[in-house]
Amino acid sequence: MLVNLNWLRKWCDFDLPARDLADALTMIGLEVQSISDVPACDEKIVVGQIRQMQPIEGSKNLNLCSVDVNQTDALQIVCAAPNAKIEGKYPVALKGSVISGGNKIEPVVIGNHASDAMLCSEAEIGLSDVSDTLCELDEAAAVGISVNEYFQLPDCVLDIDLTPNRGDCLSIRGVAREVSLAVEQKLYSHKPTAVEALNPDEFPVKIVHREDCPVYCGRLIRGISTDAATPDWMRYRLHQTGHRCIHPIVDITNYVMMELGQPMHAFDVDLMDADGIIVRRSKSGESLTLLNEEKLKLDDHCLLIADKSGPIGLAGVMGGHTSGIVPTTVNVFLEAAFFTPDAIRRSVAKFAVHSDASHRFERGVDPMRQAEAIERASELIVQIAGGICGPVQEIRNDSLVPAKRPCLVRQSRVRKVLGVDIPDDKIESILSSVNDMAASHREGWEVTPPPFRFDLEAEHDQIEEIARVYGYDRIPSSVKFDVTQTAKSSETDVPQSAIRNTLHSQGYYEAITYSFVDPQLNLRLHPDAVAKPLSNPIADNLSVMRTMVLPGLIGAFLENYRRQKSRICLYEIGRVFLADTEVNRLAGIAFGEAAPAQWAVPPRKIDFFDVKGHVMRLFELTRKSHDVKFIAAPIQAMMPNCSAHIQFAGTPCGIIGAINSEILGDVDSDHEVFAFEIDVDVLSKREFRHYESVSQFPSVIRDISLVVRSELPVAELEKAIRESAGEFLEILILFDVYYGVSVDFKTKSVAFRLTYRSKSRTLTDVEVDRSIAGILNVLDEQFGAKLRT
Repeated sequence: MLVNLNWLRKWCDFDLPARDLADALTMIGLEVQSISDVPACDEKIVVGQIRQMQPIEGSKNLNLCSVDVNQTDALQIVCAAPNAKIEGKYPVALKGSVISGGNKIEPVVIGNHASDAMLCSEAEIGLSDVSDTLCELDEAAAVGISVNEYFQLPDCVLDIDLTPNRGDCLSIRGVAREVSLAVEQKLYSHKPTAVEALNPDEFPVKIVHREDCPVYCGRLIRGISTDAATPDWMRYRLHQTGHRCIHPIVDITNYVMMELGQPMHAFDVDLMDADGIIVRRSKSGESLTLLNEEKLKLDDHCLLIADKSGPIGLAGVMGGHTSGIVPTTVNVFLEAAFFTPDAIRRSVAKFAVHSDASHRFERGVDPMRQAEAIERASELIVQIAGGICGPVQEIRNDSLVPAKRPCLVRQSRVRKVLGVDIPDDKIESILSSVNDMAASHREGWEVTPPPFRFDLEAEHDQIEEIARVYGYDRIPSSVKFDVTQTAKSSETDVPQSAIRNTLHSQGYYEAITYSFVDPQLNLRLHPDAVAKPLSNPIADNLSVMRTMVLPGLIGAFLENYRRQKSRICLYEIGRVFLADTEVNRLAGIAFGEAAPAQWAVPPRKIDFFDVKGHVMRLFELTRKSHDVKFIAAPIQAMMPNCSAHIQFAGTPCGIIGAINSEILGDVDSDHEVFAFEIDVDVLSKREFRHYESVSQFPSVIRDISLVVRSELPVAELEKAIRESAGEFLEILILFDVYYGVSVDFKTKSVAFRLTYRSKSRTLTDVEVDRSIAGILNVLDEQFGAKLRT
């Protein structure tokens, strides 16, 4: 919310510098994000009027102007601006003045003509950043006065960051109310002068859906001047508060919205059906083109302003293109309504169309001030553009207007909550200034909030008001230390930090995604689960509770892939929501280069065995990694022949594999994306660490290379070797797997390194050879494995 300081002073009597006022507003709950200074011009820049103007011979666009600045003699100024005209009034930088940018003005000769001064643009007097034409001033501007006096410079603009519950502060009047509380100064009322209805005509209005529009006010004004222009004082204030000037009528509705907080709209009556306005919900199949030329296809939920021919505006959001104000408009209908926040939110959520009006309606506007806004806009229109006003038309359904109920604020409760003894007269003064009514009660005070404060309902809301107006800095802080006992952890517990550190050490980054996922993606990844739908989802693609962590992680992966990341390794620990329980899961996703580019190692892509190794590192935290099995099996979400179920101590606990390319969509199918998902609980416990003495005797190492069926899992070979090797086998390592021309295409070569060692003596070659022979016999009997020669 941008607030012009000099405009604010018109509403509240205060004499504080901008920074002190910003501090006071921040302390009362309206945080000032920034202060933008609008500096004063040089005092030698004054209002001038061109009395005579003639083209300079031999030049295309230079004119010699005689300019009156209320001195004895007129000034001679050479000017090339296309909007310079006789009797026009513009800022004039006199000899010795300094314009914006630091240039000093001195008499010069241009095209053989002396130029005594300079006619200025808005940029040259510091009112805008860029301007290609002269700054045109109102006809009423007094010739010779300082531009500072004319624009009331210096000035500044406060940028206030309002919380969503303070929609009442989205206006100069609203902020002025807060300033009067903060500095304890008088608030001016500025009640508009009622404009006499000299024209009996009314424009018909029909409210169909009254629950969406409890209050609707309007007024017909005929005979608007097409030559009218927005006055400088209004243009300046609108510009400083972030509004672009469009047309005097539109500018006035924006001005009233900024001043009083009531959004307004003006219709060109001659572009509408004569039978009048209908406030109703849209019908499926209707369409509407907005003022910004955006075309909307409507359903049956949005609140509209319509006439007999169809929609002419999205109520409370933006008017329609067909009935907007144009340069030839002479007859207008002003609208000021109270649309319920829910009705406006439906339209904004549906079309993602935001406006200053919808921003205010969504937070709630004062339902009692619509007629006042109509009167204020009428007063300004008649003053600036003329016209004859009809009577103010007001349709109210007070039973549908949010009612403010009295609330008891107990004296004892105030002291207990705030922990400070605030004098009763001070509490009563604060409650009276914040509320419409504050009456004494035997337990404290009975108060009735004003209609514009939608955030004041219960006693605790009023106590918060007392605290912020009294001053948070005046309430002493106290810290109570309680002796607490931290939960005891066991050596067998595996903290999640250890899981995270293990993944970080392997190049993974943590992601945190929504617990809500796309129902279609969740179904494709986990077809056997029933996902719980949300009754009020934030988006269609986030409408069910996840039954796996992978759907959100895939979304995060795709966002990174579209940004051309060459290596993407992500993980997430989070809850999944099954039919009758919630479970903690860990999911990971890996894609791209196996290692950063370097000269010593050829580049290669991450493969299944890399990701399997990452998972094994996690199970090593339990000190029981030998209990992990990867059982090859088809999984719907995974690529054929590249997926497996994970078992731990005989219990299924997860899946691993390459994600099906149909799920990933636009990802290059040549580069597989691998993923895993496991229950976190299986990683949460570990065995006690056992220590053994190191053998003093040498080891004996044997390598064996076996030819086996290509589809045989290596894990089964390892298990058989361990069971048949005997007590002296210390280490078993798989160091080579080979497919090639020297072995049958239906087989593979698997090489193991076996390390034998005894703790009591040196082993002989005969003992080791006997063990190797026994292993080969077992492998031949169970798997048909042959020693490769």
